[in-house]
Amino acid sequence: MRKRWGRLFAVSAVALTAACGIGDRAGADTVTMTVWTSNQEQLGLLNRLAGEFSAQHGGTPVRIQTVPQADYTTKVSVRLAGGDPPDLGWLGAPDAVGMAATEVLADVGPALRADPAYRLGDFVPSAFTNWRNGDAVYGVPFSTSPFFVVYNRDFFARAGLPEPAELAARGEWTWDRLAALARELQPTLPGGSYVFQSNEGSLYGPLPVSWPTLDPLLRAYGARFASGDQCTMDSPEAVRAIDTLHRMAFTDSTAVPPGAQADFYAGNAALTITQLSRLSQLKGAKFQYGFAPLPAGPGGQPQVTGQAGLVVFQQAPHRDLAIEFLKFLTSERSMRELARFFPPPRQSVLADATQVYTGSALPPDAITSILVPGITEGQAFQYPRTWPEIKTAAQPVFDELWSPGANVPQALSELCGEVGPLLREKS
Repeated sequence: MRKRWGRLFAVSAVALTAACGIGDRAGADTVTMTVWTSNQEQLGLLNRLAGEFSAQHGGTPVRIQTVPQADYTTKVSVRLAGGDPPDLGWLGAPDAVGMAATEVLADVGPALRADPAYRLGDFVPSAFTNWRNGDAVYGVPFSTSPFFVVYNRDFFARAGLPEPAELAARGEWTWDRLAALARELQPTLPGGSYVFQSNEGSLYGPLPVSWPTLDPLLRAYGARFASGDQCTMDSPEAVRAIDTLHRMAFTDSTAVPPGAQADFYAGNAALTITQLSRLSQLKGAKFQYGFAPLPAGPGGQPQVTGQAGLVVFQQAPHRDLAIEFLKFLTSERSMRELARFFPPPRQSVLADATQVYTGSALPPDAITSILVPGITEGQAFQYPRTWPEIKTAAQPVFDELWSPGANVPQALSELCGEVGPLLREKS
């Protein structure tokens, strides 16, 4: 419970009442599910699915409880500690790992395997990287969203430079090529603009929010954060990967540096790493945009996903019914509907991806060449059980790393010195 919680789902009462604050008390017979989304389209869909489930289960009320993301961890932790838990939740992968380790989450594996109609084998196997421990299943990933690149086509056209999609089609879209291309493109950009913006502009923030940029970078160079219980961030491959991005920020001035504000969606960055759920920010964009896979490197083509999953809390007052609702929301039928917001790891849904994503900001060719293989071939970062302690210990080293005069090999050696013992902790 010490971890920052990930995203959580929620559902409403059978009457499809509006989402309520997490502090509101539901009736004793009401199944509750917590969520941090405030997106009205998402809540509307979840409300409808909740009503359908309720109608199939004797009218049992099911209620969405939502809270701003910044307050989510604190408020749900208070409920768990106070013996007033929700029945279901929506967690990010790192939080699910931490909660499973502290026995906060129920093992739903037996119920999933016992129901042949659920078709557990329909899921992409790698989707359960952070949700399974042996035979135990502590949650079901409903959203397995691959990372990819979105770029400003106008900037590349004005500079007379090849677009990332063109380079990818020729097998030339690599981090080294990006760094070289950025040096040519940067002088042609408007003042205050940069070529590369990290995922959500969060490269220099806490480790959990910078990792969606760093993990694909490391994988492209054949590096990993750890191998088993050994830190490998000081490997030659990791040093080369991090040094590439460090030079872009502090030597070439082509990546947004610490303290600068340059937002791709506002038109002052040439490209960024993103996910499907972020593309709503392109609405009303005053520039033409295109899509490309993540840059490759000596380690090959990285396919990296971020995840959120549905869990049932061990203390859930309606645990059996909560497990049935989890199965309902992660069934093939429900996932087909939820897919427009949350890319599903069910292979049967992905087989019809071009139909499922009709009208998406992603064009059909990007759906088949970027989105689908990003999920079917993608790998989620496997979070260690001691991730909360690791991110705390690592942050001062990363603060040192992201400065102009940093010695990259030395900083990464220090990093392994700090986090290595935590990786080896078994409890």
